[in-house]
Amino acid sequence: MSERYDFILVYAEKIIGIILALIGIALTYNTYNNQSAAGWAAGYFTAIGVFLILLGLLMIIVKTKQ
Repeated sequence: MSERYDFILVYAEKIIGIILALIGIALTYNTYNNQSAAGWAAGYFTAIGVFLILLGLLMIIVKTKQ
């Protein structure tokens, strides 16, 4: 693969990681503040939000092999 595509893939991974982390933060925040709207699934939504935050941070921190 050319050097140009490696450069694009590295930054695409970082951007997707940021987006996933932001979605996880929003999901966790909204579920925590309005648990009655989620009902019995509030724990599941919170867990999914935390998982998305961790996945996003992992994608931001880990270096892509070039």
